Amino acid sequence: MATSLYRGDPRWISAKYPSKCAHCGHAIVRGERAFYYPNGRYLFCKHDDCGGQADRDTYAAIQDEQFYGGGR
Repeated sequence: MATSLYRGDPRWISAKYPSKCAHCGHAIVRGERAFYYPNGRYLFCKHDDCGGQADRDTYAAIQDEQFYGGGR
């Protein structure tokens, strides 16, 4: 749902390496969809409570920036 505006914006990716969700500790396998925060290098699994919530939070922040004049 979220649309990246800037290089450091969080976004959905396909995991390049095996990892663990920063929220719940769920194993993320290579190639699995995950929500990535590049600035902190955090990865969240695709479950609604983790990556889904992070995506909604990011989308809300982007909408706020655009509404209040901070977006492009």
